Amino acid sequence: MMHNILFLSIVQFIFYFEQVNAWSLLKNERQFTGLGRRESIKNIIGTLVLPTTASLVYNPNESLAVDVNLLDMQAKKFRKVPVFAIVDQKTGVPFMILRNTGLATAYFFTSYEGAQLVLDDARRDAKDKDLQTREFWEGAKISATSMEFALKLSKARPRAKAQNGVKYETVYDIIPSLKALEDAGRLDKSGIYSEQGRVPLFYMREFEIMPEVDGGEKRIPVFFDREQLVMEWKKRYPDVEVPPIRVVDLIDTFTAMIEMGSTITRGASTDERIINKLVPIASSESKMKAIVCEKARGDVPAYKTGEMIAVGGKE
Repeated sequence: MMHNILFLSIVQFIFYFEQVNAWSLLKNERQFTGLGRRESIKNIIGTLVLPTTASLVYNPNESLAVDVNLLDMQAKKFRKVPVFAIVDQKTGVPFMILRNTGLATAYFFTSYEGAQLVLDDARRDAKDKDLQTREFWEGAKISATSMEFALKLSKARPRAKAQNGVKYETVYDIIPSLKALEDAGRLDKSGIYSEQGRVPLFYMREFEIMPEVDGGEKRIPVFFDREQLVMEWKKRYPDVEVPPIRVVDLIDTFTAMIEMGSTITRGASTDERIINKLVPIASSESKMKAIVCEKARGDVPAYKTGEMIAVGGKE
């Protein structure tokens, strides 16, 4: 690995990461394996190996406001939802954008296509660079892990060592599809879904599924794609009009889930009704992409924490 941090002139690379509203991409996940019954492929995401999850060291400032046991319990609800990241194919070390402030940002994508677009763009940009830079990007790949892992990282924020041996503070962002952001913006006119870091969750208050245990409360499925939600409703209730579709932000909602009983103000884009009852639903397409990534992974970690491949660009 190179000894110096590669501050690459990849303007579009950073642009796609940060300006998600400018993306003209991302296929919609349109399939759903079925709610309230066994999925045709059991425990797809549960098979992903996350060797560092249990050993995450939480940032002291964050841990003052977070009950780690509650965090583990709530994050577990997202275990079967895949996310995708760009990592080194030989080591599983993630690519992060390192700024002059000394803060490194890592990105997880809710769709494989989103990660692929960014990687392809970085490789195209690298074609005009030297051989070492081209080989550098050819060594990158897309890896799958779980949203449980991504959410825990967003709270733990472990420091990561770059190529120069220096450890940097980190933040972790989850990037939704452009279509999801556009749909969310039409439902919520406040403008929050034009802000960076927002991840829409779509649901209907009238759409409930069976309790997790006998005698428990019915649960409310939440989707990362509006069309997937509508399709599932019509499949179950073909003769019933589609109820109003609502949207909340994943990060605000998850924050509320792990701050239950505290005096910390909940985020603006949450719904009290779903905080304890939500069931995150991943698309069949994203699950199948995760399986492909997992089969190709071999013995390489899906996502190695504590290290990073630092990249930058001219803004």
